Amino acid sequence: MKAKLTERRVNLLKATGQRYDVRDDAVPGLLVRVGPTGHKTYYLDYYDADGKRSKYRIGPADAVSLSDARKEARKRSAEVAGGDNLNEVKRERRRQAEVKQQQVLGVFIDEVYTKWRSAERKRADEDLARLKLHFWQWYELPMTQISEAKVLDWRQDRLIQGMSPKTINRDIACLMAVLSHAVRVEVIPESPLRNFKQLKVDLRERVRFLSPEEEKRLRDYLEAREVSKREGRINHNKFLRSRNLPTKPEIGEGQYYDHTTPLILLAINTGCRPEELLMLEWRDIDFVHKNLTVRGVQSKSSRTRHIPLSSEAIRVAKRWQASPGANRSGLVFPGVKGQPMDRMPRAITRIITACDLEDFRPYDFRHTFASKLAIAGVDLNTIRELLGHETIQMTLIYAHLTQDHRREAITKVFD
Repeated sequence: MKAKLTERRVNLLKATGQRYDVRDDAVPGLLVRVGPTGHKTYYLDYYDADGKRSKYRIGPADAVSLSDARKEARKRSAEVAGGDNLNEVKRERRRQAEVKQQQVLGVFIDEVYTKWRSAERKRADEDLARLKLHFWQWYELPMTQISEAKVLDWRQDRLIQGMSPKTINRDIACLMAVLSHAVRVEVIPESPLRNFKQLKVDLRERVRFLSPEEEKRLRDYLEAREVSKREGRINHNKFLRSRNLPTKPEIGEGQYYDHTTPLILLAINTGCRPEELLMLEWRDIDFVHKNLTVRGVQSKSSRTRHIPLSSEAIRVAKRWQASPGANRSGLVFPGVKGQPMDRMPRAITRIITACDLEDFRPYDFRHTFASKLAIAGVDLNTIRELLGHETIQMTLIYAHLTQDHRREAITKVFD
């Protein structure tokens, strides 16, 4: 339908239950589209440079006057005559607006980086939490404004607060990873921290591991705990029976009360990272060939590795598998609802405190495993393979424990 449009005529156009167009005879290509419910919108009907017919949305009739719609239609018609594709131009403007919005640090992390990081990296939630904890005050800033000077000031404040250079470097590395990904997906042209220099740290810093005396103290405590828990279960069941209540499974001497003791002992005997142990499944333990497999999906390096099991490790695993609280398949150390635990149980931290193991973390059971090997004279490359380190540089922290070749060299020359 074609008519001489006026504001009054546009207002009087009625809904018919079907969509229809009314074209303006004053401006070629201008039309008002009436939707099935009566909603009215101005469009410019045009042919692009390739001869393809398109419609460019000008705006709703209740927000754009007829005179303004005509002005916009004439302006856009001139652009079409100049070779522009109006809808392509609009899409490009919209894309640029989205990119500009995504250039804000917090928006980019929430809308782009979180999804990518979660798919690419295990325990990505830790990195994302670290970003929000330490850099939330910059979430409203465009990423291009996160300058080296700004990060240097932040770093200096952290050093004054007594934070270790290693921890500070790790936090900044998380931020740098965000900016690098923003460059990768073409949200910003280059990272403002591309030339940023991290603090130098001692790659061979002293590692914390259990001394023989500390390990004996820990083992004695674990054994005493098992005896106490076993006796406690017996007494509790007596109480339940006296009241005709259902009893809980008895714990035999060849069983464990819960996952705490076997988790600690396997950590010492295998050197697995905490998250690797918590994701371990019974199918990963080969009792016949005495081997434990850390699958790539569990490993930090995403590479599968195989760890020979000691006699104690085999005994511990079998004893735990036979215990009332263990699964016979699936996860070796499941959470309360059967799901993987996201961190070592608090009971282990309490045991560390009870045994007076100062400056010791659950992760240090891994250092204990590696340190025992180094002290026994095992070469660093073998230790690297057992720990799943990607490079020998990561294993050099144990180098000071295997110094026999240095001692022999000094003795040969000077003694």
